[in-house]
Amino acid sequence: MILIQKLWIFTVFLAVLSGVRAINVHISKENYEVLKGDSATLTCTFQSTITPQLAIISWSAVGTQPDDQEVLIITHYYPMKRTDVKPAYAGRFLLNVDVLRGKAMLRLSSVTSADDKIYECRVLIPGDDEGKSAATTRLVVNEPVSKPVCGIQGTVRSGENINLTCHSEKGSPPPSYRWERWHESVGSKRRFMAHTTTQNGGVLSLYDISNDTSGLYYCMSWNKIRTSTCEVHLSVLLDDSPGSDVFGAVGGAVAGVAGAAAGAVAGVAGAAARAAAGAAAGAAGAASGAAAGVLVSIASVADKIILGDGNNN
Repeated sequence: MILIQKLWIFTVFLAVLSGVRAINVHISKENYEVLKGDSATLTCTFQSTITPQLAIISWSAVGTQPDDQEVLIITHYYPMKRTDVKPAYAGRFLLNVDVLRGKAMLRLSSVTSADDKIYECRVLIPGDDEGKSAATTRLVVNEPVSKPVCGIQGTVRSGENINLTCHSEKGSPPPSYRWERWHESVGSKRRFMAHTTTQNGGVLSLYDISNDTSGLYYCMSWNKIRTSTCEVHLSVLLDDSPGSDVFGAVGGAVAGVAGAAAGAVAGVAGAAARAAAGAAAGAAGAASGAAAGVLVSIASVADKIILGDGNNN
């Protein structure tokens, strides 16, 4: 019985010893969050039961979609102290390695939305290949929402159905939206009743609109980083409103006055044209008569001269 107990204790000791001898790679944080444009440092630590004579430490990344392919980013070779960085990441990704202390920190600068991925730290030490040789973490890149743009879809006329749209081009996590209406009577914003409106992804649907639907509408776009708003002033047109008749009468009167004025101008222009033509004709007749008179006078003088010469002979 005592021998069996000693054998069981020895077996447990061997199991613990084998666990200690296995390499263990660890990243303390499951997620790192960073703002777009900032820097981030991913810290990887590892423990080995031997003093490494040779080690290869690498960082790779894979997107969050199922079909994304893993991409090798950077690799460090010990003891050569050589680090290879893929050209696409050169200048922005740096690796700080201390093999004897078991640290491999990846630093990213000027983080972009494309850096939002799952990163893996892998450590290969010959002679110590049992255990956990890799660990992963997620880099979450946050971006404030951009100022939303509000718009109207449909005809803003009594009895129609319309949509008020609201969209922020940028934002990570993706923005959420909420519409509110300013109520002058209470001097505050109020959310909408479900039976008259529907909100979905920044679109507010308004049904069977009327004059009561007119007013100032606000859209709020937000994520965990920032909140931004835009607004729409809605004025519903009424087909049978008195104002429509007045505007029509005024428009008709203005059009009539404009037509009369145009006719008067045309009449004056015609009279002026006719007067000008008459004056031109008169001037032409006078000139013609004067020319004829001159010719008659010349002919008369010539006859007198000729007759006078004959009498002298």
